[in-house]
Amino acid sequence: MKITRRSFIKLIPAVALVVAGGAWWSLAETASRTTTVSQATPTTATTSTGFEFPVTWDGDQPSTINSNDYRLKIDGDVSNPLELNLEELYAMTGVQKILTIQCVRGWEADVPWEGIPLSYLLKQAGSSPNSIAQVTISAITGYSTTLSSDEVADLDNMIALKVGGAPLTIDHGYPARLVAPSRPGEDWVKYVSRITCTNN
Repeated sequence: MKITRRSFIKLIPAVALVVAGGAWWSLAETASRTTTVSQATPTTATTSTGFEFPVTWDGDQPSTINSNDYRLKIDGDVSNPLELNLEELYAMTGVQKILTIQCVRGWEADVPWEGIPLSYLLKQAGSSPNSIAQVTISAITGYSTTLSSDEVADLDNMIALKVGGAPLTIDHGYPARLVAPSRPGEDWVKYVSRITCTNN
């Protein structure tokens, strides 16, 4: 694992904003978009709005991602398995929160994320909060992490689609990544493509 560190930005504390349901940002920002991963030496990544924070590279990233082909699958012990495209994800109720990402390499950053609470996604798939034993979040690349039922219920844990007021860059996990502030940054799975629920 290789990382280049820079001074990170600390934001003025803000109150979490719950955004109304519906299309909560313009789909034009991501329509028909193919994103290519840079092969350059990793460094601090900047969003299209100018916000930046460090990136830890682990060599586990896809070479290209086409937004038209992307699907997020939610399956396992659920009564209504889902396969959602980006348009369907954007249409769901979202939240905006400033949450801290901490890296085991010693840096941390307070970052404005926008996404969908994990518990909400599982509810749409017909999962019962009382029966969940664990949930596995997997990336397009196969990398994964597993959360407990208590972590799933925590509304700070979300599938983020935006950061710093703009869609995720490939460096930060486009098109979707896990945000789990109680976990180290290495558990914040990028390029999320599957959420698998396991019941007791």
